[in-house]
Amino acid sequence: MAGICNYIQVKHCNKAVRLFSTKVSSNLKAPTQADLIGPPDPVSNLRPIIFARSKNESNLEKKYREAREDTQLWNEHFWKKHNTSFIQERKQFQKDLKAQGKESITADDMSVFYKEFLDKNWQTHLNYNIAWYKRNLKLLFLEIRVRLAKLKFK
Repeated sequence: MAGICNYIQVKHCNKAVRLFSTKVSSNLKAPTQADLIGPPDPVSNLRPIIFARSKNESNLEKKYREAREDTQLWNEHFWKKHNTSFIQERKQFQKDLKAQGKESITADDMSVFYKEFLDKNWQTHLNYNIAWYKRNLKLLFLEIRVRLAKLKFK
């Protein structure tokens, strides 16, 4: 829990309290009372989240939290792999242009790479988007179930 001191609380429009950090924090695994949101990962550009656990977490709440954690890890993995590939291919493209005698690389030169990269990866992006929507629908229905269950106990 030592890394939690680097986090500060911020409130969102839905009045849920979250903790936010501008410093890198080491593996936070302990249960918290608010979501902890860390700084962006340098490769994936996504902010890691440690989801809050209530003291009396029900099985349904646990299932919902674990589904959120699983989705976060899946998303992080995809974007790390994608961005690593993008960076490597972009460096190789620039190296090839310089080998062809190009002294300076223009935005027009790079637009050729960007189009080729997107064309080559369109199926991967399509599959990602379909899976992303499916996961979000699952999360939405789980959250609705959790909220309805909480209403019953009030």
